Amino acid sequence: MAEASNEPYRPLTVDVDRWAAAATPEIAHQLFEIVDIVDANGALRRALTDPSRSGEDRARLVHTLLDGRANEVAVDIVAELASQRSATERQLGDGIERTAVLVAAAAAENRGGGHALEALVDDLIRFKSMLDRSADVQRAFSDSRASAEAKVTLARRLAHTESEEAALLIERAVSAPRGSLPGRLLEQFAQWVADRQQRWIARVETARPLGEEQLARLQDGLNRLYGRDLKLTIETNPSLVGGLRVQVGEEIIDGSLTHRLGQLQQRIGA
Repeated sequence: MAEASNEPYRPLTVDVDRWAAAATPEIAHQLFEIVDIVDANGALRRALTDPSRSGEDRARLVHTLLDGRANEVAVDIVAELASQRSATERQLGDGIERTAVLVAAAAAENRGGGHALEALVDDLIRFKSMLDRSADVQRAFSDSRASAEAKVTLARRLAHTESEEAALLIERAVSAPRGSLPGRLLEQFAQWVADRQQRWIARVETARPLGEEQLARLQDGLNRLYGRDLKLTIETNPSLVGGLRVQVGEEIIDGSLTHRLGQLQQRIGA
């Protein structure tokens, strides 16, 4: 695809949490359909990534084309992505694809929390492993003569999952890999879901082991703070001297004595 600008490639992203409560597999499916439309229509792709048009103008174009034809959440997501400056025409499709995967992950999260996200990652990796073990199945999915519908039918026979989100992502990877290999794309999908899964894991470092009552209070406090039932992993790190350090996703809460001493040293210039 043609370059939209000379700027370095940067992923287009949106804060999926803005729409997470309303996320469904159907919205993720519609986002994938929009990717196909953008990929297939060069004139549209150029219009939605034209650097001479304002971000607001590109977002309005999305609403003009899609309002009433797709779920409003899907339309709002695509409009926000289109409003960002693209380095390449491909970048917009990539951003919508990634967001579709994250919306599917959020739908699983709505259904079963962190456990559902973990199961979704397992389903994707399990199917990829099956692909890796079978050259015949790989050939079937890479056969350019086979229709997308035939590949979806085969994937449904081979994927042993009750998860609607897993089925959607597997079927997407084998039927429309967008120039990638299905197994490689499934691995990428699994990584994006796993990244979201980290929001459900609290990694705790403590200067000394915590008692059961302390752990219970910590669990309750973190659950209240983040509004979800977190899974705690505990590691003893004597170098902290005192206190504890908690990481949930990319957020770090550092209450260790070592950290406070470091802050004090910075303030006094030591």
